[in-house]
Amino acid sequence: MRRLFVPAMIAALMMVLASVASRAQATGDQSAPATQIPWSALGAAEKQVLAPVQKTWDQMSPGAQQRLLRGAQRWSTLTPEQRENVQERYRKWNNMSPEQRAKLRERYEQFRQLPPNEQERIRQAFQRFGSLPPAQRKQLRDKFEQMSPQERQAFLAGAAAQNRASNLREFFQSIPAPDRKAARQMLQSLPPEQRRAFQQTWHGLPPDQRDAYVHRVLQMSPEQRGAELEKAAQPR
Repeated sequence: MRRLFVPAMIAALMMVLASVASRAQATGDQSAPATQIPWSALGAAEKQVLAPVQKTWDQMSPGAQQRLLRGAQRWSTLTPEQRENVQERYRKWNNMSPEQRAKLRERYEQFRQLPPNEQERIRQAFQRFGSLPPAQRKQLRDKFEQMSPQERQAFLAGAAAQNRASNLREFFQSIPAPDRKAARQMLQSLPPEQRRAFQQTWHGLPPDQRDAYVHRVLQMSPEQRGAELEKAAQPR
């Protein structure tokens, strides 16, 4: 589990895919491809899954089409039990209030904004969750849903703390031993925003480029380092 409760996060992902058809004309996708996908270009299996939205397919934005297409492709890889789980989540989605749906969409957007390595951690955690017996998965979901707001906040704070500790362990175990002490001192000296920017940049690099990045940042003066990390911390 990372930052957010994994079952709820994945449920949000699937539910947003399921609901995007109904809001495709109302919202645009800034990262959408330039051209639409004609219905005739879809494969037979994709058409079968997307049959409920065939009539509105050609009116959707390219981004909405891409999201639904990814969902259809994902559906074809699921086991019967996994499909039943998704269908159950969709039934729950239909029963949600607009406020509840907005909250799940917000979680989905938070997931999309995570660095690729964090997204992969969440996917792996969900796979572990999905391998549990159905009764145990239900027990975990029910337990989370029954928590008070204070208990949920404490749970998520604990998950976030575990995530930070895991990231630090991964970081210090991967860098060359001669740089570890200096790297630890540097991280301790950085403001939280710059520390996060440094770690996100490091995680986003290919493994064979990470050591050089750490060494380069360590060689900078505090002023140079601060300026670079301030720039990296700015939204893009």
